[in-house]
Amino acid sequence: MLGTLGKQEFWARELAEQIRENGRLFFRLAYGVLRNAAAAEDACQAAFCRAWERRSELDGVEKPCAWLAKVVVNESLAAVRRTKSEGRAMAQRAEMTRASLRRDAPRELAPEVLAALEQLPETPRMVVAMRIMQGISGNEVKEILGCSASEVSRQLYVGMERLRELLSDWSGSP
Repeated sequence: MLGTLGKQEFWARELAEQIRENGRLFFRLAYGVLRNAAAAEDACQAAFCRAWERRSELDGVEKPCAWLAKVVVNESLAAVRRTKSEGRAMAQRAEMTRASLRRDAPRELAPEVLAALEQLPETPRMVVAMRIMQGISGNEVKEILGCSASEVSRQLYVGMERLRELLSDWSGSP
């Protein structure tokens, strides 16, 4: 019977061999789920790392290739779920910002300003809305968006510059 270290070495070699011999199969499985080559590569790499961490579970496995394929598919499905939930969160955050702009916009704010604000990309629009229109501090915006203070400043600058361009086009003045 192999000792613990001997088993770990054996399964480490077995995993390496499976990856070398069946790497294309694992990639095709991940690609079939994700339909994106870069995401499939990422899923395979994450699955291989997970398999390495769980190599002690291979003791009772008769077909290591099938076990590793299952790990790849599960990691690919988890990536799909993460992508969907991130997309829903981004859409919800964008809708909340739009609703806040509509609800909390000062009455004296011209419709042209709101229209120009809607033309900004999402992140600068959210930063301008929160910092300028809502009066939220830069540190609070940083926490809400999960980015650095310098990124908040940069997005505010980008957003304000673009608003100036859009509004100068509207008014006809420089």
